[in-house]
Amino acid sequence: MSRIKVNSISNRLDEGPPELTFGATIPSGGIINSNGGINVGVATVGIITATSLSATTVTATSFVGDGSQLSGLPIASLSKIIALKIIMDPLPFRS
Repeated sequence: MSRIKVNSISNRLDEGPPELTFGATIPSGGIINSNGGINVGVATVGIITATSLSATTVTATSFVGDGSQLSGLPIASLSKIIALKIIMDPLPFRS
């Protein structure tokens, strides 16, 4: 297998990042670090560390952080939360 060792990679005009037309494969347990943003179509990686991340699909076994900056998530109404609490907690109906 060929190996390329460089300190930085830019596009042909040296004005931005290169586009990986055919994608990229990071080995299992691999890490992606970025000082800028990462735009991803579909990714399956061990760890992504980025200032900003734009992804079409993210699937993870776990997330780290409080999630306060996540957007586009479905929100349950108060009435649904109360109904689920009553349905899932049988204690009020025990004798």
